[in-house]
Amino acid sequence: MSIIVHHSPQSRSTRLLWLLEELGADYRINYVSIRRMDGSGQADDANPHPLKQVPAIEVGGQLLIESTLLFPFLTDRFRIANLAPTPTHPRRAEYISWLGLYSGVLETVLSAGPPETWSPIQQQAYAELDRRWSAAIQNGGYILGNFSALDILFGSLLQWFRGAMPAGEPYDSYLERINQRPALARALQKDSPPA
Repeated sequence: MSIIVHHSPQSRSTRLLWLLEELGADYRINYVSIRRMDGSGQADDANPHPLKQVPAIEVGGQLLIESTLLFPFLTDRFRIANLAPTPTHPRRAEYISWLGLYSGVLETVLSAGPPETWSPIQQQAYAELDRRWSAAIQNGGYILGNFSALDILFGSLLQWFRGAMPAGEPYDSYLERINQRPALARALQKDSPPA
């Protein structure tokens, strides 16, 4: 299965390159420009994403978008890499729930503004996520015990925005562990187009 990744350097699609490297997938990168949060960049007509964002992938002539949906799609396609519970695995519901926590809580709350502006419900959701995540990664662990696609998704947030979660342990050592992944190093080499 050949995959085309529509990718912009130093964006959310960088974590998708990391996932594809961990999966050992055959893929090709179409580098596109995007409009950045700081106002720089521009929409690229070569980007098929309906909002001109990234990531977007093409597989068999179909376009797929949104990181938290691309992750289970790809880990199900490349089961041999063992980066996520299979659809019939007893921990599948836990895996899917973590994906929901990422998109429905973590990114939503962090994009709502500084913590002092959060509603009591947002504060409670963030505190519960912190409790669950920090408990899972203590003592050298990963979210599901062994390294998984979830660690790419959640860990990539810490790589770009360490202030997303409380300072110190266990997040610092977790970040150090995931930064040692050879597949991450390969993905970062491909993050920008060759000069």
